[in-house]
Amino acid sequence: MLTTFLKSISYILHPLLMPWMGAVYFFTVTPLQYHPFKISFWLLSIILWSVVVPLFLYFILNKFKLVHSIDLKTSKERIWPLLLNGIILGYLSFIILSEPICVELHYFFLGAVMTAVLGTILAVLKFKTSIHMMSTGGAFIFMALVNLHYGYSFSNAFALFVIVMGAMASSRLHLNAHTVKELVAGLFVGVVPQLLVYNHWL
Repeated sequence: MLTTFLKSISYILHPLLMPWMGAVYFFTVTPLQYHPFKISFWLLSIILWSVVVPLFLYFILNKFKLVHSIDLKTSKERIWPLLLNGIILGYLSFIILSEPICVELHYFFLGAVMTAVLGTILAVLKFKTSIHMMSTGGAFIFMALVNLHYGYSFSNAFALFVIVMGAMASSRLHLNAHTVKELVAGLFVGVVPQLLVYNHWL
């Protein structure tokens, strides 16, 4: 029962869904008014490029034996997926979300690009950073920063961040997917870039 519950956390908070979840949260709480068509376009574009395209690329990488399972169990298997994901996130940041009216999302995705690049470098150095912690940490600290930016309750959002990250870490440890060091590194790599780009929102 516990194993099933902890596995469900890893699936619900899957790395590929985090960019979309961050964007949905932003549009849900922002006081700014956006045309429904623009919101639909952005959210559909994010789903297409950050979920559908990476899954398609995974099957290509799998066919060429560059990855062997969807779990990417070794650091070597993570190099190409992280690198390609960084390129995709860069496309979303600089092309799809380049308009001044969505500057917060532009920098959210730019921070995600930095996370993907750092993850790729660590993978090349044969360090298996937790991709779940990277993506979830980045998305949920972004949500907390959105609250801070608009003067909403930061403490509640940060409490949610702590709870989610604790649940994710417990899930990955229980499933023997990562060591504590790999989880902490993933959290650091996910959170720090978002903090670095936050000043550019202002």
